[in-house]
Amino acid sequence: MEGERVYPQPRNIVFNAILDIMELQNGKQTFSDSPRGKVHFQISMYGCKWEVKFSAADTEGGGCAVKLEIGGEAAERKRMLQREFSLLDSALAAESNVLANGKGY
Repeated sequence: MEGERVYPQPRNIVFNAILDIMELQNGKQTFSDSPRGKVHFQISMYGCKWEVKFSAADTEGGGCAVKLEIGGEAAERKRMLQREFSLLDSALAAESNVLANGKGY
């Protein structure tokens, strides 16, 4: 199963968030091409093994397009695709400006 999303952050920020997601899930890296924004890793969850393949590319305007491919248990691929994008969304939300008492930090 494959999916794609576009983020307003630059590729280096998005790629670092992807690496954080890999670490968060105790992923075992199987392939990396950092200069091209690609990383593949395996995770084991729910009694299944998953192959997660991220690819991040620059877009016009300074953003980043992320392609994600999930390999593993066929019946659960869509859920895992949504889960991985949710983790990435959450990691990138940390890059947004936090307001506390009306001031940005």
